[in-house]
Amino acid sequence: MRTRLVRIASLFTSAASIAAAALGLASSLAFAEEKSSPAQQVEKPGSAAAAEKPKAGAASPSSGASVAAPGASAAAPKASAKKKPPAPPPLPPAPARVWLIAPSPQGPWTLRIDNAGERPMRIPADVRLLRLEVDTLNKRTKKTVRCAAPAGLKPSGFPERRALLLPPGQSYMEHFDPRLLCFGKDEAALAGGSVVRAWYGWGPPPKWSRKAPAAPFAAESTDDPPAFAPAPGLAAPTLVLSYGLPARKEFPGDEGGGAEPSAGDRQAQPSADMTAQASGDKPAQPQADKPAQPQADKPAQPQADKPAGVGSGQPESSGKGHGAGLSGEPIVDANAPRLELRSEPWSDAASPRSIVVRVTAKNVGKRPMTVAIRPRMLEFHVAGPNGTTVCEAAPPTDAIPRDMYRTLKGGASVDVSLLLREVCPADTFAREGLYEVTATLHANEAGTGLNLDAYTATVTATNATLLRVKSAPEPFYAAAPRAVQTPKPEAEQEGDNAD
Repeated sequence: MRTRLVRIASLFTSAASIAAAALGLASSLAFAEEKSSPAQQVEKPGSAAAAEKPKAGAASPSSGASVAAPGASAAAPKASAKKKPPAPPPLPPAPARVWLIAPSPQGPWTLRIDNAGERPMRIPADVRLLRLEVDTLNKRTKKTVRCAAPAGLKPSGFPERRALLLPPGQSYMEHFDPRLLCFGKDEAALAGGSVVRAWYGWGPPPKWSRKAPAAPFAAESTDDPPAFAPAPGLAAPTLVLSYGLPARKEFPGDEGGGAEPSAGDRQAQPSADMTAQASGDKPAQPQADKPAQPQADKPAQPQADKPAGVGSGQPESSGKGHGAGLSGEPIVDANAPRLELRSEPWSDAASPRSIVVRVTAKNVGKRPMTVAIRPRMLEFHVAGPNGTTVCEAAPPTDAIPRDMYRTLKGGASVDVSLLLREVCPADTFAREGLYEVTATLHANEAGTGLNLDAYTATVTATNATLLRVKSAPEPFYAAAPRAVQTPKPEAEQEGDNAD
C-alpha cells in the first residue's frame, strides 16, 4: 500500500514538473521576443533556431505547443510570385464561307469560297478536297451515300500549286461535274429531292483530343500573329437537289458549251480547266436524241443526210425490201434485223494505259443477220478537260475472210473490249480528270466478194461511258487559281441596275 502511494506521488510530481517546464519555456520565448528586435531576428536566424531546438525537444508531444519554422514564412511570398500569366483570349474563327450551287442534279455545279473577313487568308483552291454526303428520299432504299475523290486523284496534303491568297471581299469559284466525286453506282444518288451536305478540306481533330488543330488547313491567316484561328475544314450549307433541268436564263453562256450560273460566275472562269471539268454535260444533247433514232426507222431519208457519227441502225442499201403504201409513205419492217449499241456506263482507270471500254452490239430485230464486227470498226468521241477528240475507225477493206462473219439471231449480242490508247491519239488522255466516251460502230463490210448479203450500218451507242483517270502526265489543273470579286445577291444587283 505504501509503495503504491509513493508511486502516485511521484507521478504527480513529474506531471507538475513537466507543466512548470512548459510554462517556463513559454515565458522565456515571450521574454525573448520582447527583448529581441525585428532587425536582430532577421540578422541572426541561425542562433534563434539553435536556441529553440533543445527547448522544442524538451516539450512533450501531448503539450500541444507548436513552433513555426522561420523558413515557412519565407516560402509564402515565393509561391505567390510563381503564378501563371493569364491565357490569351481565343482567336475568332476563320471568316471563310463555302457554298455549293447546284442548278440541276446532273451538273455542272459550282464551288464558291468567300472571304467574309477584313484580313486576307490562304486557301487550297482545289475541288478534289470536297466531300459530299447525299441522303436519298426513297423510303424503301433510303440511305446515305458518301462521295469523295479517290486516293489516287485527291491530294495527300496541302496542294501548294493551288495555294491562293484570297483578299477580303473576294471569292474563288470553280465549275465541276459532281460525278467526279459521286462516281459509278453512287451517281444514282444525284436525283431530285436528295439532300446534300458538303465538307471542304480536311477533317477536324476528334472531340476527345485536346491538341490544337494541325496543318494542313482549309483556311488560315496570312498575318503574324494570326488574325483568326486556322480551320482544318469548312462546312457548306445543306441543299436539296431540284427535280428538273435549270432554266436557260441561268446559263447565259451555254451556247458555247460552258456552264455559267450567274454574272459573277462568268468572271470566275479564269482558264479552260474550270470549264473542262464540266465538259461531261456536252454529250448530254446527243444522248437526249439517241433513244429516238432507232425508232425512227425511215429508209426514205438518205444515209448521206445524216452525220457520220449518228446512224439509224438500218443497212446502207435502204431501198431493199421496202415499198410504198397508198399514202406514199414507206413501209417499215419492224421485224427486220437491226443492231443496237450500248457501252458500259463507267470505267475507272489508274492511268491512260489501262483505259478499257467494253461495247455490246445486240440484234434487236426478230430475224437473224449476218454481220462482221471487228474492234477496228469502232469510233470514239472523247470529251474531256482538253476538249473533244475523235478516235476514228478504220476504213472498209473488203478483205474480211468468211469465218469473220457471224450470224446473230434475234436478241443475240456480241461484246467487244478495246484499249483506247491503241486507237486514240497519244495526248487524248494526257490530263487527270473526268471524260465522256461515246462509241460508234461502222459495220461497213458488205461481203460482196464472198457472195454474202451482210448487214451494214453506222450505229451510235445509246449511252456514253463515264471515264475517270486518276493519274496522267499532266496535272488536274492547267492554270493557277485566281480570285474574283464576290458576287452580289440578286436583290442587290437589281437595286444597282435600277439606280
